[in-house]
Amino acid sequence: MSRYQKRQQKIWLNLIKMNLLSLIIGGSIFYYYETQTVIETLNKKINQQNQTINQQHHAQTSLINANHSLQEQLELALQTKATLENEATSQEDQLVALNEQNEQLNQNISSLSKQLEDLTKLNEQYISERPLSVNELEVKYRNLLGEAQIKASELENAKNDVQKERDEIQNYYNTLNEHFYVKDDLKVKLVETRTTDQHYWLAEVVASNETPLKGAMANNTYNGERETISSMAKRLNAILAINASGFYAKTNRPMGAVVRNGELISLDTSYTEEILSLKSDGDLTFTTINTEEEFKNADIQQTFTFGPILIRDGKPLEIKDTSYHPRTAIGQLDDNRYVLLVAEGRMEGAKGMSLQEAQQIFLNLGCETAYNLDGGGSTSLYFQGKLINTPSDGNERSVVDMIYF
Repeated sequence: MSRYQKRQQKIWLNLIKMNLLSLIIGGSIFYYYETQTVIETLNKKINQQNQTINQQHHAQTSLINANHSLQEQLELALQTKATLENEATSQEDQLVALNEQNEQLNQNISSLSKQLEDLTKLNEQYISERPLSVNELEVKYRNLLGEAQIKASELENAKNDVQKERDEIQNYYNTLNEHFYVKDDLKVKLVETRTTDQHYWLAEVVASNETPLKGAMANNTYNGERETISSMAKRLNAILAINASGFYAKTNRPMGAVVRNGELISLDTSYTEEILSLKSDGDLTFTTINTEEEFKNADIQQTFTFGPILIRDGKPLEIKDTSYHPRTAIGQLDDNRYVLLVAEGRMEGAKGMSLQEAQQIFLNLGCETAYNLDGGGSTSLYFQGKLINTPSDGNERSVVDMIYF
């Protein structure tokens, strides 16, 4: 091989070495950067995992705190429940203790009364028998007697206080009974109103099929007899009753047709005005009954007469009479709900009531129907065993019929 060829070969070898070195260096640089990229990616994933782990740790911490809070609330609720149960038990114990104290108080009063009686006897005996020289014994005895009297006085005052409270409760109970009657089949509220020149009562009644509005005749006859409302009401065990129909003075027979418990008792062709009628469903209405045929075609259980009509279908009728007298009237609010009005008159402090005033009272209460009944000396209101109003005649007048519950 010539020198030139050797030189060329050497150059090529050097070039190859340089290329291989460049390739190795370039590959190393490439793998270095790739490795850095992978390391950075791994670091990011590690950071993300650390963040996730931190979030999970915070969430776990929050759950633990929430659980502790719930446990504390549960413990507080259990403590509150226990406190309420203890308070309830304490109140029951206090009530039992008060009852025992009241019983003990009565026993102490009885015992001290006996002791006082014994001491009084002992005092009498002591005064009659003691030696005049025993001053110390006398002072001691008088001190003991004074203490006993003070205790007896204190117990008597306590007993009086208890009795006073009992009397107040009884008076309140009696007041309620004077204004209310409440049973499943009948409810009555009686309201009294007094002004400078008027005195009247309104009775709101909630009736039922078992205790409906009813009518009764004097002495249970229809031949012209008369009887007071109090007498009729007691005879029929009525809770509430008022006088009802007008009647002819000569015969004492009621005006208009008479129907009782769905039976036509008598006709009165001379009476041409509409009369107050009670239907089988408890509604009050106005009808004319001049023949048996008219009665057969009508669903009527009871009738009452006097007038005038105050309200029809919720609307007031024109009334020209402006005079003041004792009044009895009835209105209906809705099914089995009625209002009875009784006003005193012709006496000091109670001049009576005009028909317009009675009409306005029923309108203010919302009555759909209202009718004026016999008034004057006949006006009577009976409630729970006694006559409530003062009749203008001074005494209760006998009448021919009544409305009652």
